[in-house]
Amino acid sequence: MHRRLASVLAALTVFIVPAAASAQPAPPPASAAGPAAYAPFAPMIGKTWRGVATAQPGVEDVQRWEWAVGGHAVRVVHSVNAGAYAGETLIFRDRDSGDYVFHYFTTGGFHTTGVMTPVAGGFEVDETVHGAETIERLKSTAMLGTDGVYRVRSSSEQDGGWVEIGGFDYREDPSASVVLPAVQTAMEAPASVGPLELTRRIVRGVDEPQDVAGYLRVRNGSPVADRLVGVACTCADRVELHRIQREGPNPGMAKDEAWLVPGAGQLDVRPGSDLHFMLINYDPARASDGTVRLRLEFAEAGAVEADFILVDDSRAAWERFEP
Repeated sequence: MHRRLASVLAALTVFIVPAAASAQPAPPPASAAGPAAYAPFAPMIGKTWRGVATAQPGVEDVQRWEWAVGGHAVRVVHSVNAGAYAGETLIFRDRDSGDYVFHYFTTGGFHTTGVMTPVAGGFEVDETVHGAETIERLKSTAMLGTDGVYRVRSSSEQDGGWVEIGGFDYREDPSASVVLPAVQTAMEAPASVGPLELTRRIVRGVDEPQDVAGYLRVRNGSPVADRLVGVACTCADRVELHRIQREGPNPGMAKDEAWLVPGAGQLDVRPGSDLHFMLINYDPARASDGTVRLRLEFAEAGAVEADFILVDDSRAAWERFEP
Protein backbone atom coordinates (compact mmCIF):
# COMPACT_ATOMS: atom_id res chain seq x y z
CA MET A 1 0.00 0.00 0.00
CA HIS A 2 2.83 2.42 0.90
CA ARG A 3 4.59 1.82 -2.42
CA ARG A 4 1.38 2.24 -4.42
CA LEU A 5 0.41 5.47 -2.67
CA ALA A 6 3.89 6.91 -3.12
CA SER A 7 4.03 6.18 -6.84
CA VAL A 8 0.60 7.57 -7.70
CA LEU A 9 0.81 10.53 -5.34
CA ALA A 10 4.15 11.47 -6.82
CA ALA A 11 2.72 11.43 -10.32
CA LEU A 12 -0.24 13.54 -9.25
CA THR A 13 1.86 16.13 -7.46
CA VAL A 14 4.58 16.75 -10.03
CA PHE A 15 2.96 16.37 -13.39
CA ILE A 16 1.43 19.80 -13.24
CA VAL A 17 4.83 21.45 -13.60
CA PRO A 18 6.12 20.07 -16.92
CA ALA A 19 8.85 21.14 -19.22
CA ALA A 20 9.14 23.71 -21.91
CA ALA A 21 9.91 22.73 -25.48
CA SER A 22 12.92 20.78 -26.60
CA ALA A 23 13.81 23.95 -28.50
CA GLN A 24 13.56 25.73 -25.18
CA PRO A 25 14.51 29.41 -25.11
CA ALA A 26 17.59 30.26 -23.07
CA PRO A 27 16.86 31.25 -19.46
CA PRO A 28 16.06 34.96 -19.39
CA PRO A 29 18.41 37.42 -17.70
CA ALA A 30 17.78 38.21 -14.04
CA SER A 31 16.53 41.66 -15.01
CA ALA A 32 13.73 40.24 -17.17
CA ALA A 33 10.22 41.07 -15.96
CA GLY A 34 6.66 40.13 -16.87
CA PRO A 35 6.15 37.57 -19.65
CA ALA A 36 9.79 37.86 -20.72
CA ALA A 37 10.82 36.28 -17.41
CA TYR A 38 8.83 33.17 -18.30
CA ALA A 39 10.18 32.52 -21.80
CA PRO A 40 10.93 28.83 -21.04
CA PHE A 41 7.19 28.27 -20.51
CA ALA A 42 6.09 29.93 -23.75
CA PRO A 43 5.36 26.62 -25.56
CA MET A 44 2.94 25.62 -22.78
CA ILE A 45 0.99 28.77 -21.94
CA GLY A 46 -2.45 29.23 -23.47
CA LYS A 47 -2.82 25.52 -24.22
CA THR A 48 -4.68 22.52 -22.80
CA TRP A 49 -2.92 19.16 -22.44
CA ARG A 50 -4.21 15.64 -21.87
CA GLY A 51 -1.93 13.14 -20.14
CA VAL A 52 -1.91 9.40 -19.50
CA ALA A 53 -0.15 7.88 -16.50
CA THR A 54 2.74 5.56 -17.32
CA ALA A 55 2.39 3.37 -14.22
CA GLN A 56 -1.31 3.60 -13.28
CA PRO A 57 -3.73 2.29 -15.94
CA GLY A 58 -6.92 4.29 -16.25
CA VAL A 59 -5.54 7.49 -14.71
CA GLU A 60 -5.93 10.46 -17.09
CA ASP A 61 -5.13 14.09 -16.41
CA VAL A 62 -6.11 17.32 -18.16
CA GLN A 63 -4.27 20.55 -17.46
CA ARG A 64 -4.57 24.14 -18.63
CA TRP A 65 -1.67 26.64 -18.63
CA GLU A 66 -2.42 30.36 -18.32
CA TRP A 67 -0.89 33.66 -17.32
CA ALA A 68 -1.46 34.88 -13.77
CA VAL A 69 -0.89 38.16 -11.92
CA GLY A 70 -1.00 40.12 -15.15
CA GLY A 71 1.83 38.16 -16.77
CA HIS A 72 4.07 38.12 -13.69
CA ALA A 73 3.39 34.45 -12.85
CA VAL A 74 2.08 31.27 -14.47
CA ARG A 75 -1.04 29.42 -13.35
CA VAL A 76 -1.74 25.74 -14.08
CA VAL A 77 -5.05 24.07 -13.22
CA HIS A 78 -5.64 20.37 -13.72
CA SER A 79 -8.11 17.60 -13.01
CA VAL A 80 -7.78 13.84 -12.86
CA ASN A 81 -10.47 11.52 -14.20
CA ALA A 82 -13.08 14.22 -14.91
CA GLY A 83 -12.73 16.08 -11.63
CA ALA A 84 -12.37 13.26 -9.13
CA TYR A 85 -9.15 14.98 -8.04
CA ALA A 86 -7.86 18.43 -8.96
CA GLY A 87 -5.25 21.03 -8.15
CA GLU A 88 -3.83 24.41 -8.99
CA THR A 89 -0.23 25.61 -9.23
CA LEU A 90 1.26 29.10 -9.21
CA ILE A 91 4.77 29.42 -10.64
CA PHE A 92 6.89 32.51 -9.91
CA ARG A 93 10.43 33.35 -10.91
CA ASP A 94 12.92 34.03 -8.12
CA ARG A 95 14.99 36.89 -9.47
CA ASP A 96 17.99 36.20 -7.22
CA SER A 97 18.51 32.55 -8.18
CA GLY A 98 16.87 32.50 -11.60
CA ASP A 99 14.90 29.43 -10.52
CA TYR A 100 11.14 29.10 -10.67
CA VAL A 101 9.43 28.51 -7.34
CA PHE A 102 5.95 27.04 -7.17
CA HIS A 103 3.16 26.19 -4.74
CA TYR A 104 0.70 23.44 -5.62
CA PHE A 105 -2.71 23.25 -3.88
CA THR A 106 -4.92 20.15 -4.13
CA THR A 107 -8.37 18.83 -3.35
CA GLY A 108 -6.69 15.83 -1.72
CA GLY A 109 -5.88 17.58 1.55
CA PHE A 110 -2.16 18.11 0.86
CA HIS A 111 -0.03 20.75 -0.87
CA THR A 112 3.50 20.94 -2.22
CA THR A 113 6.23 23.53 -2.62
CA GLY A 114 9.26 23.33 -4.80
CA VAL A 115 11.80 24.72 -7.22
CA MET A 116 12.04 24.22 -10.98
CA THR A 117 15.54 24.66 -12.39
CA PRO A 118 15.94 25.17 -16.16
CA VAL A 119 18.19 22.60 -17.84
CA ALA A 120 18.86 21.74 -21.47
CA GLY A 121 15.52 20.78 -23.00
CA GLY A 122 13.37 21.22 -19.92
CA PHE A 123 13.38 21.43 -16.15
CA GLU A 124 14.48 19.56 -13.08
CA VAL A 125 12.00 19.74 -10.22
CA ASP A 126 12.71 19.36 -6.49
CA GLU A 127 9.49 19.20 -4.50
CA THR A 128 8.46 18.93 -0.84
CA VAL A 129 5.07 17.39 -0.02
CA HIS A 130 3.12 18.76 2.95
CA GLY A 131 0.25 16.86 4.55
CA ALA A 132 0.75 13.40 3.02
CA GLU A 133 1.91 10.87 5.59
CA THR A 134 3.71 8.40 3.35
CA ILE A 135 5.73 10.67 1.08
CA GLU A 136 7.71 13.83 1.80
CA ARG A 137 10.03 14.62 -1.09
CA LEU A 138 9.98 14.17 -4.85
CA LYS A 139 12.29 14.83 -7.77
CA SER A 140 11.31 14.85 -11.42
CA THR A 141 12.43 15.74 -14.90
CA ALA A 142 10.09 17.26 -17.45
CA MET A 143 10.86 17.37 -21.15
CA LEU A 144 8.91 18.23 -24.31
CA GLY A 145 10.20 16.17 -27.20
CA THR A 146 10.33 16.88 -30.91
CA ASP A 147 7.27 14.62 -31.29
CA GLY A 148 5.16 17.14 -29.36
CA VAL A 149 4.80 14.87 -26.32
CA TYR A 150 5.97 16.21 -23.00
CA ARG A 151 7.06 13.61 -20.53
CA VAL A 152 7.32 13.84 -16.77
CA ARG A 153 9.26 11.18 -14.87
CA SER A 154 9.38 11.16 -11.09
CA SER A 155 11.31 9.66 -8.19
CA SER A 156 10.42 9.43 -4.51
CA GLU A 157 12.84 9.62 -1.60
CA GLN A 158 12.61 6.29 0.24
CA ASP A 159 14.94 4.91 2.94
CA GLY A 160 17.66 7.40 2.10
CA GLY A 161 17.61 6.72 -1.64
CA TRP A 162 15.61 7.65 -4.72
CA VAL A 163 13.16 5.23 -6.33
CA GLU A 164 11.68 5.77 -9.82
CA ILE A 165 7.89 5.76 -9.64
CA GLY A 166 6.61 6.61 -13.12
CA GLY A 167 5.05 9.74 -14.56
CA PHE A 168 2.76 11.06 -17.31
CA ASP A 169 2.91 11.53 -21.08
CA TYR A 170 1.00 14.60 -22.31
CA ARG A 171 -0.21 15.73 -25.72
CA GLU A 172 -1.86 19.00 -26.61
CA ASP A 173 -5.64 18.58 -26.84
CA PRO A 174 -7.68 21.76 -27.47
CA SER A 175 -10.91 19.78 -27.02
CA ALA A 176 -10.08 18.75 -23.44
CA SER A 177 -11.47 20.60 -20.42
CA VAL A 178 -10.39 20.83 -16.80
CA VAL A 179 -13.25 19.72 -14.54
CA LEU A 180 -12.98 21.18 -11.05
CA PRO A 181 -14.95 19.64 -8.16
CA ALA A 182 -18.24 21.41 -7.51
CA VAL A 183 -18.58 23.86 -4.65
CA GLN A 184 -21.06 22.57 -2.10
CA THR A 185 -24.37 24.37 -2.04
CA ALA A 186 -25.55 26.42 0.92
CA MET A 187 -28.17 23.78 1.74
CA GLU A 188 -25.49 21.26 2.69
CA ALA A 189 -22.82 21.56 5.39
CA PRO A 190 -19.35 20.26 4.43
CA ALA A 191 -18.49 16.71 5.51
CA SER A 192 -15.25 14.82 4.93
CA VAL A 193 -12.88 12.27 6.42
CA GLY A 194 -9.28 12.04 5.25
CA PRO A 195 -9.26 12.46 1.45
CA LEU A 196 -12.97 11.58 1.15
CA GLU A 197 -15.56 14.31 0.56
CA LEU A 198 -19.22 13.45 1.22
CA THR A 199 -21.81 15.44 -0.73
CA ARG A 200 -25.44 15.17 -1.93
CA ARG A 201 -26.35 13.59 1.40
CA ILE A 202 -30.11 13.01 1.36
CA VAL A 203 -32.68 10.74 3.03
CA ARG A 204 -36.34 10.50 2.05
CA GLY A 205 -38.46 12.23 4.66
CA VAL A 206 -41.61 10.54 6.00
CA ASP A 207 -44.14 11.20 8.77
CA GLU A 208 -44.50 7.67 10.16
CA PRO A 209 -41.89 5.03 11.12
CA GLN A 210 -40.92 2.90 8.11
CA ASP A 211 -37.95 1.82 6.00
CA VAL A 212 -36.51 4.73 3.99
CA ALA A 213 -33.68 5.06 1.46
CA GLY A 214 -30.66 7.35 1.62
CA TYR A 215 -28.15 8.54 -0.95
CA LEU A 216 -24.82 10.36 -1.23
CA ARG A 217 -21.73 10.97 -3.37
CA VAL A 218 -18.24 10.21 -2.07
CA ARG A 219 -15.32 11.84 -3.89
CA ASN A 220 -11.89 10.33 -3.25
CA GLY A 221 -9.06 12.88 -3.42
CA SER A 222 -6.49 10.12 -2.91
CA PRO A 223 -5.20 7.84 -5.66
CA VAL A 224 -5.69 4.91 -3.27
CA ALA A 225 -9.10 3.22 -3.28
CA ASP A 226 -11.22 2.95 -0.14
CA ARG A 227 -14.41 1.08 0.82
CA LEU A 228 -17.58 2.15 2.58
CA VAL A 229 -17.99 -0.73 5.03
CA GLY A 230 -20.84 0.42 7.23
CA VAL A 231 -23.52 3.02 7.96
CA ALA A 232 -25.35 3.53 11.26
CA CYS A 233 -27.92 5.91 12.71
CA THR A 234 -29.66 6.22 16.09
CA CYS A 235 -32.76 7.06 14.05
CA ALA A 236 -33.13 3.48 12.76
CA ASP A 237 -32.79 -0.11 13.95
CA ARG A 238 -29.95 -0.58 11.46
CA VAL A 239 -28.75 0.66 8.08
CA GLU A 240 -28.10 -1.78 5.22
CA LEU A 241 -26.23 -1.34 1.93
CA HIS A 242 -28.65 -2.43 -0.79
CA ARG A 243 -28.09 -3.27 -4.44
CA ILE A 244 -30.87 -3.91 -6.94
CA GLN A 245 -30.26 -7.12 -8.89
CA ARG A 246 -31.94 -6.66 -12.27
CA GLU A 247 -30.76 -9.86 -13.94
CA GLY A 248 -30.65 -13.56 -13.19
CA PRO A 249 -33.32 -16.03 -12.15
CA ASN A 250 -34.25 -14.11 -9.01
CA PRO A 251 -34.15 -10.34 -9.59
CA GLY A 252 -34.66 -8.33 -6.45
CA MET A 253 -32.73 -6.69 -3.61
CA ALA A 254 -29.31 -7.85 -2.37
CA LYS A 255 -27.44 -6.70 0.71
CA ASP A 256 -23.79 -5.73 0.16
CA GLU A 257 -21.05 -5.86 2.78
CA ALA A 258 -19.15 -2.88 1.34
CA TRP A 259 -19.01 -0.45 -1.60
CA LEU A 260 -15.83 0.56 -3.43
CA VAL A 261 -14.71 4.19 -3.52
CA PRO A 262 -12.23 4.22 -6.47
CA GLY A 263 -8.89 5.94 -6.13
CA ALA A 264 -9.05 9.43 -7.68
CA GLY A 265 -12.70 8.67 -8.41
CA GLN A 266 -16.11 8.71 -6.80
CA LEU A 267 -18.86 6.49 -5.45
CA ASP A 268 -22.32 7.62 -6.54
CA VAL A 269 -25.22 6.23 -4.52
CA ARG A 270 -27.77 7.99 -6.69
CA PRO A 271 -31.58 7.90 -6.76
CA GLY A 272 -32.63 5.68 -9.66
CA SER A 273 -29.37 3.72 -9.67
CA ASP A 274 -28.85 0.17 -8.42
CA LEU A 275 -27.45 1.38 -5.08
CA HIS A 276 -29.03 2.87 -1.97
CA PHE A 277 -28.67 2.45 1.75
CA MET A 278 -31.80 1.52 3.65
CA LEU A 279 -32.65 2.85 7.09
CA ILE A 280 -34.60 -0.05 8.60
CA ASN A 281 -37.55 1.03 10.78
CA TYR A 282 -36.55 4.69 10.55
CA ASP A 283 -38.08 6.86 13.31
CA PRO A 284 -38.84 10.38 12.01
CA ALA A 285 -39.10 11.63 15.61
CA ARG A 286 -35.30 11.36 15.82
CA ALA A 287 -34.81 13.98 13.10
CA SER A 288 -33.65 17.49 14.01
CA ASP A 289 -34.06 20.66 11.94
CA GLY A 290 -34.86 18.69 8.80
CA THR A 291 -31.80 16.43 9.03
CA VAL A 292 -30.71 13.10 10.48
CA ARG A 293 -27.15 12.30 11.50
CA LEU A 294 -25.54 9.15 10.15
CA ARG A 295 -22.20 7.57 10.97
CA LEU A 296 -20.26 6.22 7.98
CA GLU A 297 -17.31 3.87 8.34
CA PHE A 298 -14.59 3.62 5.67
CA ALA A 299 -11.96 0.90 5.64
CA GLU A 300 -9.02 3.28 5.11
CA ALA A 301 -10.18 6.80 6.02
CA GLY A 302 -12.05 5.79 9.19
CA ALA A 303 -15.39 6.98 10.55
CA VAL A 304 -17.24 10.26 10.10
CA GLU A 305 -20.60 11.61 11.25
CA ALA A 306 -22.55 13.69 8.75
CA ASP A 307 -25.99 15.28 8.58
CA PHE A 308 -28.30 14.08 5.81
CA ILE A 309 -31.07 16.37 4.55
CA LEU A 310 -34.63 15.03 4.63
CA VAL A 311 -36.32 15.47 1.24
CA ASP A 312 -39.71 14.66 -0.28
CA ASP A 313 -38.41 13.80 -3.76
CA SER A 314 -34.96 12.18 -3.75
CA ARG A 315 -34.35 12.45 -7.50
CA ALA A 316 -35.33 16.11 -7.66
CA ALA A 317 -33.22 16.91 -4.59
CA TRP A 318 -30.17 15.18 -6.09
CA GLU A 319 -30.42 17.23 -9.27
CA ARG A 320 -30.61 20.51 -7.34
CA PHE A 321 -27.00 20.16 -6.25
CA GLU A 322 -24.23 21.70 -8.32
CA PRO A 323 -23.06 19.48 -11.21
